[in-house]
Amino acid sequence: MEYLPFILIAILALFMAMPLFAWLSSKRMQGNDAPDYAALLAPEQRGKDKLLFYFGSEHCGPCRTLAPLIDTMAERYGNVVKVDVSRQPAAARQFGIRATPTLVLVEGGKVVKVMLGAVGEKQLDVLLR
Repeated sequence: MEYLPFILIAILALFMAMPLFAWLSSKRMQGNDAPDYAALLAPEQRGKDKLLFYFGSEHCGPCRTLAPLIDTMAERYGNVVKVDVSRQPAAARQFGIRATPTLVLVEGGKVVKVMLGAVGEKQLDVLLR
């Protein structure tokens, strides 16, 4: 029983390290070439230089909260690509997505910005302009 506190601390450390790992891997994506995403685009999105990829899932609470705002921005700007990671896991793997919701801004074929978690309308507006 004298090892129980150490085991609990190790488990807690693992749970704390997982979000950090997701954040670090997302930051490493920035500045790199975007993976091939042509299959994810709607016909009207092809040829656009700036695209915002939204990776979410219907099983994710923050994703369900963010989804209506993403839909509004998609209608307003037309360059938002919604990817459901539970239906398109290959696309999520291709982009290196480790957590949802994740937003990936691709401009000129390069990953410009990666944002983890829910964001506000002003942040999205700034990204998409």
